[in-house]
Amino acid sequence: MIMILQGRLLEGRVEDSLKGIGLSLRRLGLLGHLRHDPGISFSALARRAGIKVQSLHPIIDALISDGYVATVGSGGQGRAAVIELTDRGVKVLERATQLIADYDHEVFAEDEWKDLGTALTRLEEALWRERMASSGGVTAPAAPPVAGRPSRG
Repeated sequence: MIMILQGRLLEGRVEDSLKGIGLSLRRLGLLGHLRHDPGISFSALARRAGIKVQSLHPIIDALISDGYVATVGSGGQGRAAVIELTDRGVKVLERATQLIADYDHEVFAEDEWKDLGTALTRLEEALWRERMASSGGVTAPAAPPVAGRPSRG
């Protein structure tokens, strides 16, 4: 229960800092997926994000309005339109990654919090290796996408 409560507290703080640059964790996650898989289709992006395509469309429309993503192709004749990051999207993603890295450093810099950060990083890397082994490593990037912290593997 402590992890759940602390996680919610930390998540709220990150959400607040992301709001300052016009993002949310959900939007940040979508931009991250687009960076790691340029040209992904709406349906594949929705699956990755764990939401329905119908729920994804308004979020993507907002990201398009903000100039963070663009659709490529018409999606006509049985072909799906794909979504790509714009230069502005890359810049806001880099800024968000830096905000989170700064926050991680601030929170996990000392004492027990530093130990917790190290333990969580190791756990994430172990889970990533497990996922890679079970999927054959074919569709995943070479390193876990740890926002703001390099792999310690």
